[in-house]
Amino acid sequence: MDMAASETLRRVPALAAPASVGRARDDGDRLTAAADWLLRVANDMLAPDRQSVEHCLSLALARLQRTGDEHRHDRDVPDDAGHKTRLAKTELAKAGLAAWQVRRVTTYIDDHLASSIRNRDLAAAAKLSCGYFCQAFKDSFGCPPHAYIVRRRVERAKDLLETTTTPLSQIALDCGFSDQSHFSRIFRRVAGEAPRLWRHKHWIDGVAEEQ
Repeated sequence: MDMAASETLRRVPALAAPASVGRARDDGDRLTAAADWLLRVANDMLAPDRQSVEHCLSLALARLQRTGDEHRHDRDVPDDAGHKTRLAKTELAKAGLAAWQVRRVTTYIDDHLASSIRNRDLAAAAKLSCGYFCQAFKDSFGCPPHAYIVRRRVERAKDLLETTTTPLSQIALDCGFSDQSHFSRIFRRVAGEAPRLWRHKHWIDGVAEEQ
């Protein structure tokens, strides 16, 4: 279970499912009845943060539907197709950020590259809990938030190295690195060259192209 879901369940008092859920004729009807009940409970108890709730509920409903589909499918799939079925389930289990959350998070990162960027600040921008946000971010971008932030800082540094004469020590601070030594170490690891060499190479390349 996701960390965000666990936290929510700990905050919500224990509630008994309505009798209609138990009386449903089959698994599909029981899933539908349970989903309807969850929607009503969520609407009553979590209304203050409606946008986040709607997103989480949509993910929960999609997973409920997939569970029902997979249960029915597994009974009909021959053993030699088991590997493909497991791969399909793995892909379906991934649930990343919504498009509006991606825009808000990437904009926040680019606007705050010169300062410290914490996961909880990014989670707040996406209106998600920190635990759920980190997994959703990785599903969307293929890497944790910190790795993405480092890459964006190096990209900003490349732009400054190629288009300005700003000293390396100032570029380091403008891109959120603690000092020039830290900047040089991270830049070399990501770009494969030291910042000074990168600047020299690209300034020469730029002059050659103009001529």
